[in-house]
Amino acid sequence: MRVLSILCGLSFAVTAGYLLALSLILSLAELPPQTLALTGRGFAPLSWPMLALALLGGATALRSRCEGWVPLVIGCGLFLLWQLLPTGLNLGALLCIAAAGFALLPLIHTPSSYWRVAG
Repeated sequence: MRVLSILCGLSFAVTAGYLLALSLILSLAELPPQTLALTGRGFAPLSWPMLALALLGGATALRSRCEGWVPLVIGCGLFLLWQLLPTGLNLGALLCIAAAGFALLPLIHTPSSYWRVAG
């Protein structure tokens, strides 16, 4: 479950970075607003695998109910919310970084004995 939490958190953070970089490039290039409609969810690189990872992570966490399953489900839900809502690039990046934070939150509460055994 920890590996799934790490993968989800990192993929959500990469998506947030991509959206922020795309927003910066488009604002510096002063492209027309029609270009903004072509960027984002469906046209982003790795958008579909990250969506599948969010669905897998949320469903697995909900089904297993291991320690830290609630923040992972919330993080995956925020990422899926960004995929479903028509948001701008900056709001999408904010939702993705919040999703990454929630997905990585269970790793903060990991007891130190876990890392000695697993490490």
